Amino acid sequence: MSIKTVKRHLRRTSEEIASLRAELVLLDEQWAHLSDEADTARLHALVSETPISERTHHWAARHVEVMGQQRTQVADRLGQLEGRQDELLDQISGHLR
Repeated sequence: MSIKTVKRHLRRTSEEIASLRAELVLLDEQWAHLSDEADTARLHALVSETPISERTHHWAARHVEVMGQQRTQVADRLGQLEGRQDELLDQISGHLR
């Protein structure tokens, strides 16, 4: 691969990494908020012992679980891209030697 092509791939990869890092920050904030809501719903379900409060708790807990899975997927993709970025940087340094 030419150095120009490698640099283009590196630029795209770096942009995607930056985007995923921003998304990860947002997901962490949303997860924290949803987690707090799920805890509140759990306590409400324990105190009130009504079917509605129990459903609300399960709904909130499910959202926390889904958000956690999404965060894991984004973090995994970020790790893959960072590995790819390292490979591209190695290729550039190999061209410069």
